[in-house]
Amino acid sequence: MKKLMRLLCPLGAAALAACSAPQQELLVVEFAGDVQDDVYVTLVPLTETDSVFTDTIALQNGKMVLDMEVTEPTEVTLELGKDRKAYGRRKPAASEACRINFLLQPGEKACVKANYEEGFLKYDLLGSKALKAQSDLRNRMRAEYVQLGVLYDQIVKAMENGVENADEAFIDSLYEAYGKANIRKAEAALHYIKANTGQLLSAFLLLKHPDRDTFLHYLPVLDSSVVKGALEERIEQLRRNAEHMRLVRQNEERLAPGASAPDFTLYDLNGKAVSLSDFSKRYVVLDFWGTWCPWCVKGVPQMKEYYAKHKGKVTFISIACRDHIEKVKAFVQKENISWVNLMNGTDDADVALMYGVSGYPTKILLAPGMKVQNRYLGEVPEFYQDLDNLR
Repeated sequence: MKKLMRLLCPLGAAALAACSAPQQELLVVEFAGDVQDDVYVTLVPLTETDSVFTDTIALQNGKMVLDMEVTEPTEVTLELGKDRKAYGRRKPAASEACRINFLLQPGEKACVKANYEEGFLKYDLLGSKALKAQSDLRNRMRAEYVQLGVLYDQIVKAMENGVENADEAFIDSLYEAYGKANIRKAEAALHYIKANTGQLLSAFLLLKHPDRDTFLHYLPVLDSSVVKGALEERIEQLRRNAEHMRLVRQNEERLAPGASAPDFTLYDLNGKAVSLSDFSKRYVVLDFWGTWCPWCVKGVPQMKEYYAKHKGKVTFISIACRDHIEKVKAFVQKENISWVNLMNGTDDADVALMYGVSGYPTKILLAPGMKVQNRYLGEVPEFYQDLDNLR
């Protein structure tokens, strides 16, 4: 792991050291009350996110110590076993409301004083101004973290019997609420970023902001030394992704109902070129999907039913995105799918980008003359109702 770890000290007398004592260890954690549990420790260097150190340490009288050396900025995550809720065979990580997470920089020694308060793990980070700023930001947004924890539990519970048995509309509503709460939670960090444009912590907090437009807006605010520093590669990757998503939204808005659908040419599973204009005199369904998408797979039986029902006047075209042709071929053969199946392209042939596809599955209904009639995100009944109402 390139010098991230020097030594894990044995959990003896050192583990009972108090934060108030002179601190030699990298990390000292104290939980208030009678907390006896395992702590799941994860350390991720910011510049080597594939070099992850993990360990499980048992608390002794609510305390634990980690004696290591970090040679580069490192993200630290601590989770208690009791906060990892098991649903069936899954054992997901703790929700953010019950997770300790912060950036630790070389030379820093962190002391964590943690206390449970009605569904919220409140903690204070002691050791440096940057550490204290992180816990202060989190503690100010307690209500949002609690709401995120409740929504997290609801999402995991709703998915416990598998995606194929889940209520997609209900799951989507939970994710929408989760996204809004997550953005409100992240807003507190923006004040710190504006006041500390030359700090690595500001770049770290900005990378965690869930709204990509906000990321692009605040990125020019950061000092160039921070943008070109330890997080340069991750910042650039996210910048490209955010700009891509902005273009997706612009294309989606451009292809509102009544707009002319752009022509394209892609290749089917046998390597034959197929153009949208080949079907310009018919109704066309463009189905953007992938074998990796559980909702897409779940909707195949109903798609087959409606293809059989309407194939006389509607051409179905499925476009596999972010997928491998071997997997698509195997799935199409297994499910005996007989409509047109194409593989999405890249660059100028990226039809998903061209049509502003922001999620999967997305279906776009085109009227004769290649005019956009409607767009449907997810497996929604409106799509099938509109097919039945075609004249």
